[in-house]
Amino acid sequence: MEKLCALLFELANEDRLNILFELKKTPLRLSRVAERFGLTVPETARNISRLSEAKLISKYGDGSYYLTSYGEASLQLLPGLDFLSKHKEYFKNHTLSRIPFEYGVNVGALADSEFLKEVTTTILEFENMVRRAQEFIWVLVDQILANSVVLIMEAVDRGAEFRKIMPRNAVIPGDTLKLCNDPLIERAGRAKKVESRYLDKIDLFILMSEKEAIIAFPNLEDQFDFFGFKSRKESAIKWAKSLFSYYWDIAKR
Repeated sequence: MEKLCALLFELANEDRLNILFELKKTPLRLSRVAERFGLTVPETARNISRLSEAKLISKYGDGSYYLTSYGEASLQLLPGLDFLSKHKEYFKNHTLSRIPFEYGVNVGALADSEFLKEVTTTILEFENMVRRAQEFIWVLVDQILANSVVLIMEAVDRGAEFRKIMPRNAVIPGDTLKLCNDPLIERAGRAKKVESRYLDKIDLFILMSEKEAIIAFPNLEDQFDFFGFKSRKESAIKWAKSLFSYYWDIAKR
């Protein structure tokens, strides 16, 4: 714990953290670092010295400083903490502890996502996502809204693949079942592009296409309130796609 605390102490200083991120972009001499952040040379020298002692940076023969592999690895872990700190109010009442550990560690992939704090906003964003989808629509949810089914059918007719994971005990309204069953199964062109699986219990919401993803975590009572995060960033889509595939592989037909 002593070494961990020492590392966190160095990273907790805003000036030193800014220096690390700047050196990640390009090596710089001490004077240029001071100039970039409006710091005095003595002040910059103290920060550079601390970072060097911590093995986070090192110096080339020409006097410029660069990020060590240890420093780079340390920065790679910060987006997750940045994401959690930005949304601490949300995570006071929601948990990501249900998802596999490796995905929780890499939740920083959602760092630049947009927070959706209204149920109606989340539903509208999903509907717009479906309208834009061309390749696929994947959903891991506890319910399917009837309004969305019509849009999903239109996307399937455009050539998009539709995958759905729901809980075994999901209660689906009759009107929604009719929409799901009649068009999807009876029309051969659609049936090939539609597949459903189930889990005993779901750990989060994933609503995604090839272009964007919406993620929502359960609250502390293991319920879903549709408050979550939307992103079009490649890192977020890759994270969501991998996590959905994990659940798809363990779900039952």
